[in-house]
This record gives sequence, structure tokens and C-alpha cells, in this order.
Amino acid sequence: MMQQSRFQIALVVAGLVVTALVVWYAVSSYRSAMPIARTLQRGVALSLGQAIEGVASRDPSFAALAALRTQELAFFALVDRQGVIRFHSNPDLIGEQVTDQRYLPVFDQTGTVEHRVRLGTGEQVYEIHLPLHLPTGTLALRLALHSWQADQIIRRARTGLALLLILTAAAWCLGVLSLWLVRRDAQRREALVRNEQLARLGELGAVLAHEVRTPLAGIKGFAQLLAERTSDQRSRQCTDAILRETIRLEGLVNDLLLYARPDGPPPGTVALDAAVEEAWGLLSAQAERAGVVFELTGERGLVVGCGAERFGQLLRNLFVNALQAMPQGGRLRVATVLQGDQVSMTVADSGAGFAHALLPRVFEPFVTTKSSGGGLGLAVCRRIAEGCGGDIVAANGPDGGALITVRLPSAVAKEQS
Repeated sequence: MMQQSRFQIALVVAGLVVTALVVWYAVSSYRSAMPIARTLQRGVALSLGQAIEGVASRDPSFAALAALRTQELAFFALVDRQGVIRFHSNPDLIGEQVTDQRYLPVFDQTGTVEHRVRLGTGEQVYEIHLPLHLPTGTLALRLALHSWQADQIIRRARTGLALLLILTAAAWCLGVLSLWLVRRDAQRREALVRNEQLARLGELGAVLAHEVRTPLAGIKGFAQLLAERTSDQRSRQCTDAILRETIRLEGLVNDLLLYARPDGPPPGTVALDAAVEEAWGLLSAQAERAGVVFELTGERGLVVGCGAERFGQLLRNLFVNALQAMPQGGRLRVATVLQGDQVSMTVADSGAGFAHALLPRVFEPFVTTKSSGGGLGLAVCRRIAEGCGGDIVAANGPDGGALITVRLPSAVAKEQS
């Protein structure tokens, strides 16, 4: 599961890198299309300007210019310094006075002036002013070119950018959908494995209930009887050891039966404060010997929708795990808060916390690092929490130690709804 998550993260990172490269390429291509279009128009204009200058130099009457026609040419005119049109592709305008002064920089700096202008027909054209050096003097060449070729280049670049962005977004949607389907399939397989595991544990639990609990009860009874009747110190230590191990095995069998039980916890409600204090009271003597201080904070008077017996088992398992994590003493903090229609309870200890490699699997059965533990305590806690309609998560606290968060439905919210 961990390797699959890392593989998915690597795929997402690779997708982000590829997406960034595609977007960069698409945007740079679109931005470079505009100067390419302007360069194309400028090149055509300069070529036409040279051709017009050559014809005008050979024919001072400019009569030969009337035959000059190209597909790109909208119109052209020769304007003198006073603004008089000396030649125009529309003969009716020859001799007219130019109403604008866009041609003047040609005479001032002997350079070119480029504009985008809109004609009376509504068409937007590319207009450039070039100096025309003739034997009789310098004139300004006003050259207007149709912009459909340049606009087509820009439109194609814009269309390409839009298609690449749409395809990238579609690829991400398909990728996210695929990841979601893979994750859902993995969750289904995990649930199937858990159900099969529960079925096997149920069969094992039935065997344990019949074949183990009865002998354990007999061993426990005889050990208690021997402990009461023996006066020898060494024999008393042996009977105490037998009694402790018997109780531990009995607890392991009970945890296994509780985890493997197919039905959920019985319905009911329990006052959170009273349940916490009762569960801690059963372990207070052990905590006092270990030097563990208990602290309960948060909102009071909360009621959770869970059976008292099962909820008490959940609390005892959490508290026992916390005490085992603090053999040299420490502090156990329980904080409660109402969040919407759920009650959140955090149990934090000051122990060593969870091993990083073990953290994703702490709620799996038989996963433990303790030499004497059965690895069912937290698995039973998750079974109870989920059976009550809540959930449970494990983490390491910011200041060290384990941090368990249990969220259960609020009984008050249930009654109100």
C-alpha cells in the first residue's frame, strides 16, 4: 500500500512537470506568433517598398505605379513633406491633402512608422510609412497591407494554445478519475481482505471460546486458590505469575472475540465524562505506580452515541496502550470537543510515539512492537469506533508521544435531528 501511494505521488509529480512544460510551450508559441506575424508583414512591406521605389525612380510621372497590384496590398500613396498626395492607388485621391500627420516622422528621422488602422470599410489593416528616396527628393510612402495572413497565424497559435490547454485539462481529469477508480478499487480490495480476515477470526474466536476460555477459567481459579492457601514466598510468586499470565491470555481471547464479532456494537448512549473517569479509575493504581499523571480537559456534559460497554472497552484499550508507552512516568491528556454533530476526543501521551514505518498500520490486527502484546488493542478500538458510526486516527504529537483522535456521533445531535 505504501509503495502504491509513493507510485501515485510520483505519477502526480511527473504529471505536474509535463503539464508545466506543455503550458510553457503553448504560451511561448502563442506569444512568439505575434512578432512572427509582424515580421512577416514588415518583410512584405519592405519588399513592396523597394519595388515601388524602383518603379518611381525610373518614372518620375508615377504613371507606371498604377499597374502595381498584389494580393496583400490594400492601398499605397506617396506623400510629400507638405502632406500633399503625389500618388495614390485610388486616382481620385491624387492631389488631396492628408488629414493626419502619421507620415511626418519619416521626414524627421528617416525611419519607418508602423500602425494598425481601421479603414472606412471596417477592415483593420497594417500600415507602414517608409522613406522613398527619389532623384527629385524624398517622399513618404504610405503602404497599407491586408492583415489576414498575419491574423491567420495568430488565430492558429491561439487555437493551438486553447487545444493544448483543453487536452491538458482533459488528461488531468482522466488521470484524477483513474486515480480515484484505482484508490476505490484498492479500498474495496482492502475491505474484502478485512472481511475475509474477520471471517477467519470469527471461526478462530469460536474455537477459542470453546477450547481456550474454559481451561483458562479453571487455571485462573486454581491459581487464585493456591495464592490464598500458600504461605511460602517463592510459591506465592509463582502463583502470582501464573495468575498474571492467565489474565493476560484471557484479555487476549476477549479482544479477539470482540474484534471478530460480526455484529456492530449495540445501540446506546454514554456520558463521555463519566465513561472516561470510570475507565481511568480502573487503571489509576497502575498509573500511580508508574508515575503517570492524568488530565481531562475540554467541553463537559457531552454524550456520544455508542454502547457504554463497548465505549468503555475502547477507552481502556487506549489508556492501557498509553500506560505501556510511559513505563518511567509521564502525562496522559484527554481533550474533548463538540464539532458539529460529532464529538472529538484526543488521547495524547508523552511516550516515544509511533514508529514512522508502523504508523500507517497501527490499526491492523496483530501489528505491535511490544514483546508481550497481542496487537489487537487498537484494532478493537477501530472496530468499536467504526461500528458506532465514527472513526479513529493515529498520529505522533507535535511535542512527541502518540496522539489518538476518536470521532463519534453526538447523541444530542442525533436526538435533535
